[in-house]
Amino acid sequence: MRLALLGFALLGFAGCATPVPTDDDDPTPEPTPAPVGCAPTEWTEPPACGSGPVARGGLLPGPGDAGFDADLAGRVTEHDRLFHAVFAWSTGVNTEVSIDLDESALLDTFMASDSWDFEEATGRPVTDLVTSWGKAAGLYAGVGIAADAYRYGALRDEGAPCAEVDRARELLLRSLQGLHRASAITGVPGVIARGYARVDHPGAGATVETTPLFDDDGAPLPEEKDNGTWRDDNSADGAYSDYVWEDSCSRDMLMGWATAYGAVWEVVGLDPTIDAAVKSELVEDATALARSLMTVQDSGFDLEIRDADGRRTFHGILHEESIDTVYTPGIYNGPNAMMAAGAAAALATVAQDAEVQEWLEGQLLGERRLHELARDRSGILDFGVNTNFSGYNMVFTGGLLAERLVCDDEARGVFAVALHDVLYDPEGEERQPVEQAQALYDLAGLAGQRVARAWGSADEAPDEAVLGQLLDTLTGFPSAPYVDSYVENCDADEITSGVCVGVDGVTQITVLEATGWNDAVVAAEPIPWSIRPPSNYHWRSNPYEVNRGDPSGSRLLPAVDLRFAYWAARWQRR
Repeated sequence: MRLALLGFALLGFAGCATPVPTDDDDPTPEPTPAPVGCAPTEWTEPPACGSGPVARGGLLPGPGDAGFDADLAGRVTEHDRLFHAVFAWSTGVNTEVSIDLDESALLDTFMASDSWDFEEATGRPVTDLVTSWGKAAGLYAGVGIAADAYRYGALRDEGAPCAEVDRARELLLRSLQGLHRASAITGVPGVIARGYARVDHPGAGATVETTPLFDDDGAPLPEEKDNGTWRDDNSADGAYSDYVWEDSCSRDMLMGWATAYGAVWEVVGLDPTIDAAVKSELVEDATALARSLMTVQDSGFDLEIRDADGRRTFHGILHEESIDTVYTPGIYNGPNAMMAAGAAAALATVAQDAEVQEWLEGQLLGERRLHELARDRSGILDFGVNTNFSGYNMVFTGGLLAERLVCDDEARGVFAVALHDVLYDPEGEERQPVEQAQALYDLAGLAGQRVARAWGSADEAPDEAVLGQLLDTLTGFPSAPYVDSYVENCDADEITSGVCVGVDGVTQITVLEATGWNDAVVAAEPIPWSIRPPSNYHWRSNPYEVNRGDPSGSRLLPAVDLRFAYWAARWQRR
């Protein structure tokens, strides 16, 4: 394992400008602002819907490309259907659900249909099946929105049947309402929620107690800032009175929201079928969030995630001179540098604001050289057996955004080295992402290997071996419905002995004496997908963990990790 600074063990990582209207008497219009950033400014008409399948040359082949895997596409579509009919039914974005096991036949009936509407397929409301919806949390909601964007973009550009393209657009528009809600519900421009939930549906929103932002004297509540306090709707017009929201957006939750912004703008920034008002909301929200992050606060630092009570969120330091919740002047944090650059690049891409772009290019990359910090100091994530994979998830997520959306070729080349050579496949190191069969990691490694960009061709062809591993992971992912059941590969006696056979009766597992992050029992090799324990988001879970899951069997998992990785790979071009 690479040497790491002991202090970094704390890395739990737990507007498009428009011309001003002129007076009728003034014959001279205001000049149109020059384009900002490197996104294209002219719309390229896609193939007419229904004219396909058209070959796009995606990392994963579409139906018009050689090598298209129709079986995998069909299995992902089953997850897509279930996601929108059940998981996103409450809020329009990702949540987890618990179901009434006595009504599980309803689930079987829905899955046997080809419908995207639960009640249409079963004759019963979805509330007869679901007993509880969890909160929509930024990390998972954000990548779910990104999956919807990539799905729409891929189907649109492949000339898919008109009904499929239209449905994908409508589902994306609903998820974009959820993205806007995350900002609007806080009532403060530049503040975004950690998460939210409906109060009129069974589950998280119906059971939490809310706390006012301030006491009667105007002091923020709670007195000591925590990692998430539930609040009532604080929007300007009270538009979300049927929701509650959780404050204290953390780094990982912000990376989810940023991923949504970046993916959506890649796909729909110029799409004339997306209403201008929807795009204006995206621009306004992204610009406000970017301007909040670029503000130097009383701490003397920018890149602070701010809250509606006027304070920094609990895990709200994204600055490169910090460790977790404290500043460390002169001690640099490579993972934070990668995340900060990725989030800033995504928001700047949407904002199309010259000052935001200058902050990104002139300060973060030009003066502070975040790309070089990411390259030189991201190895601190590797703690061998005790690695926290939430850190890898966040940094690969941020790195993908930076690699695809940063305009400067020199900086992107350095980010590529950080992604592939430092994080994904460092030479001579053990227990590295290259071996872990985590699709997000493979996508990031590929982006680094080929120096990929959102607009334009990559510098290299993709590594076919890594592409094959990516495909194997997606193919091995459990089919819908994905039940969070307890998987015990090794019992207590086998763990003591250090050797066991997995639940498939075949796989030999060597159990390490040392435990992993949070005292998880871990193996010497990654657990194969055929027996890998369940997770609500695999890309932040330990791929070596031997046993995991919910013994009740009543919780369904939305497979947003699969959906994001599959549709990102289908959207990105070779």
